[in-house]
Amino acid sequence: MKKFNETRRELETLHETCTFDPASGLPPEQLRELFRRHRKENPEEPFILTHAYLMHLICTRAQILPEPDHAFAGLVNHGGLFNELRVEHGKSAWEKEFGGWNGWFNINDYDRGFGCMVDMSHVSPDWTAVLELGLPGLRARVAAAGNTPFHRACAMVCDGVAALAERLGSASNLPTLTVLAQRPPETLHEAFQLTYLLHEMIENGMEEIRTMGRFDRDFLRFYRHDLDAGLLTREEAKELLKHYWIRFYAKYQGKRFGKNFCFGPDINELSRLGMECYYEMNTVDPKLSVFMKNDTPDDFLNLCVRCIRDGRTSIVFLNYDMIVQSLIKAGRTPEDAQNAIPIGCYEPAVLGKEISLSGATHLYFPCILLHTLRSGPAFHTFKELMTAFLADLRTTAEEMARMQSRCEKIWHDVNPVPLLSVTFAECVESGKDISEGGAKYNTTGCVASYLADCVDSLAAIRKLVYQDRFCTLPELKQALAANWNGFEKLNFRARTQCPKWGNNNPEADQIALEVVRSAAGILNALPNGRGGTITPSLYGQLVVEKGKLIGALPSGRRAGEPMAKNMDACISMDKHGVTALMNSVLKVDMTNWPCGTCLDLMIHPTSVQGGEGLDILCSLIRTFIRRGGSGLQFNIFDSSVLRDAQAHPERYDTLQVRVCGWNVRFNDLDREAQETFIAQAEHL
Repeated sequence: MKKFNETRRELETLHETCTFDPASGLPPEQLRELFRRHRKENPEEPFILTHAYLMHLICTRAQILPEPDHAFAGLVNHGGLFNELRVEHGKSAWEKEFGGWNGWFNINDYDRGFGCMVDMSHVSPDWTAVLELGLPGLRARVAAAGNTPFHRACAMVCDGVAALAERLGSASNLPTLTVLAQRPPETLHEAFQLTYLLHEMIENGMEEIRTMGRFDRDFLRFYRHDLDAGLLTREEAKELLKHYWIRFYAKYQGKRFGKNFCFGPDINELSRLGMECYYEMNTVDPKLSVFMKNDTPDDFLNLCVRCIRDGRTSIVFLNYDMIVQSLIKAGRTPEDAQNAIPIGCYEPAVLGKEISLSGATHLYFPCILLHTLRSGPAFHTFKELMTAFLADLRTTAEEMARMQSRCEKIWHDVNPVPLLSVTFAECVESGKDISEGGAKYNTTGCVASYLADCVDSLAAIRKLVYQDRFCTLPELKQALAANWNGFEKLNFRARTQCPKWGNNNPEADQIALEVVRSAAGILNALPNGRGGTITPSLYGQLVVEKGKLIGALPSGRRAGEPMAKNMDACISMDKHGVTALMNSVLKVDMTNWPCGTCLDLMIHPTSVQGGEGLDILCSLIRTFIRRGGSGLQFNIFDSSVLRDAQAHPERYDTLQVRVCGWNVRFNDLDREAQETFIAQAEHL
């Protein structure tokens, strides 16, 4: 195995440069022909068995990439066959249910203010069970449970992945792979290899894994075993971890949503080693979630904030005790709630027992408000308008839930995943795939988005129309229809002379609390399509992309401008610093949002220099957690550096930015997205 620094560039570009061994198996066109023949000969076969057959075919017959010089192997030439199957079979199911096909399995109604989809991401295997049982143990458990099509499909994919492990191990001279076909992992190298291989094959099967579980808990026994047995030193373990983590970065080159590895809440020696390794690698992916408690050790927190202060910002701090409380409040047992993981960016779910589909549905607060203004009568008081808006919010949420239930009804016909389901004990016991509601908790996330834009808009209406009577509501509607063109004086007042969220302003914050209390009460009571419930989250993402689709707002925002990120203030509207912003956010009862919330703080580098600067960051984090905050993350920026990076990108290849719930390289953002960060940094 080559040293990490010697082979890093090769590993980073592996997916772009790999050449599969033509002698190792069949090319995609021949696999496609075999698969077509199988389907023709088995026209009545249950779809889950068809899916499993394709997985087994690829594992046993497809070309592979031998990697004799690398620590891990796991690449197979699947030729996009799973996606072809998903589109072909899923399109038919979608058209039968909805009567039309838009090229994907989603519905977005920005006029009404909601979206829904067949969410084939935001999932995680039961990594604890995977490491305890290994491939043979998972295979034996499902064989003992039954002989239904589901059980046969699970057995088939286990056999396929075991065969693939042997093929890759032999071709790459990696005994760590070969032994995984016969027994569970015993060493850290084997544990890393098994989780990486299973990750790759589940994602080849078109379910996107967003988290690799509790890193410092699940791998700790392997690390200690290897140290005690003299198989690894601490530095050798760190070297191995770098080889492991770079595989996840290599897949998307930091241009997707990142792979989540969770640390804590019980900090140990592997927690510290992992954070040191992350600092040394300085990559945008993987991303790290840190479960914080009041007693999180100072030395570990200092490691984390040193990463952030020095530009390694792919870390989010999550309030473990608050998350457990919110999950219990939403119906998880106390024991299960304590086994939470962040299933995407910062959305909690129970490892190995919950399929939360945390990105499946969206409510767009500002769009609902615009709908209320368009369709409502002449509201004589602000209270009348607010009442109508909240009623519209309920109607929209209920329609969203109905449409989502229809999406979930056909999930099994779009993309069953027996290789993921076999890791869930309840799926195996019930004989039901995750797409059929086989998990213990079958929940559906709803992302309630762009709170600040909605609050600022409502606050502007109240002040401009009902308090100061600077304009009438019809005049304000005319300004919005004209995208504020010709209404510059009114636009200036809306932007600069009305209460804004994020400033600890009682007027703005009172509106925010009314909105979030009502929304949480509505959403937490809604059923989904798999026998479970909607579980809401409170944050906003893809602020540039979605902003282009949303019209002018009463806040003064023009059509197409970026939206507010997560629980932040609108860009440049937090005028009183991070303390005031935190105070606004901390007024919200986070336990009513069991699928997570998050606040982003942008800080100027001069504020966190030296040891005192690290203490400031630690104090901010501990205060936020102690006072009931949920998620907290940072960007440390100087606007002049960002401007220089725009002009001279070749000088800033490692410059990272925290984009909602993941990191990207600043150079990989388009100019419009770069400008949102520059505007925030200049505001500092």
